[in-house]
Amino acid sequence: MLLPLFLWLLSKSKWWPFSFIIVAIALRAFLFHRFGTVEYLAYWTIVGRIDQFALGMLVYQFRSHFAKKHVIAAATFVAFTLFYWYFDLRGGFYRNPSFPSTNPIWIYLPTIEGAAYAIMIAWYDNSFAPAVTGFSKFVGRMGEYSYSIYLLHSFFIFRAAVFVDAHIMRLSNFYIACVWSLLFYLLMYVPGYLSYRFIESPFLKLRKRYIRQVQEIPAIPVGEPEPARVEA
Repeated sequence: MLLPLFLWLLSKSKWWPFSFIIVAIALRAFLFHRFGTVEYLAYWTIVGRIDQFALGMLVYQFRSHFAKKHVIAAATFVAFTLFYWYFDLRGGFYRNPSFPSTNPIWIYLPTIEGAAYAIMIAWYDNSFAPAVTGFSKFVGRMGEYSYSIYLLHSFFIFRAAVFVDAHIMRLSNFYIACVWSLLFYLLMYVPGYLSYRFIESPFLKLRKRYIRQVQEIPAIPVGEPEPARVEA
């Protein structure tokens, strides 16, 4: 529902997402100092994560600057991984130091996440042209079904974790838990496909493109008039 407003603001200035980023951080800071915690808002709600949406739109405007910038992408990935390693070391989601968390890290954690994801996506999307067969096709399908997986995973993942921990092996080790998470993520392919095929797809057929693309015209020999550029 907010997308038309965002697009209208974007038509006025490509810098407007900065205002949403600042407002989002300020809102989380205010609520943290008012109530002593902001974890629920920052993790579970769109309002608490609105700066991630804005960061995606902001970086998209400058996506060409990240094309083939492998050093920037690698540095972003390493820094983001170390940040989450530190976050987990301090207790992660449930024990930092309690639940809900009273740690101010939740004021800026969504912003760090959004910036890291936006930069790495912009780099990948403008640096490579992956094939549409084999493993690449499978990864693409997982991305296609990702919204269905996101909506449905909560019905399975918590029960699955309890079952594995009680009947197969303890999940107290973070890295073992990550391996099991990968396995169940792959298993979510089936419900993700069914949801995408029979629920999402009919509505996706109603989509309209809202990004105007410019069709490139081949070079014209010197002395001949250049045809007008075509906007799709």
